[in-house]
Amino acid sequence: MGKGNKPEIVAVGAVHCKCEGCKKPEARFTFCNDHYEWFKFGLITKEGKKVGDFDKKYGHYEAYQDKQKFYKVA
Repeated sequence: MGKGNKPEIVAVGAVHCKCEGCKKPEARFTFCNDHYEWFKFGLITKEGKKVGDFDKKYGHYEAYQDKQKFYKVA
């Protein structure tokens, strides 16, 4: 910053989730909370694209979620 120059102010709008087609606001590491869980489970890449074996992994993810609900109740 030189003499007499003011710092440049850049307006940042709402940042959306990086996952394809998602319009939810970003919550963690460029993903919304739901898609962050998908990323952790390996359903989407860090660019937000579905992996090649998405259907197979999604079945495992649903089974994992059902198991987690069981443990929270018990």
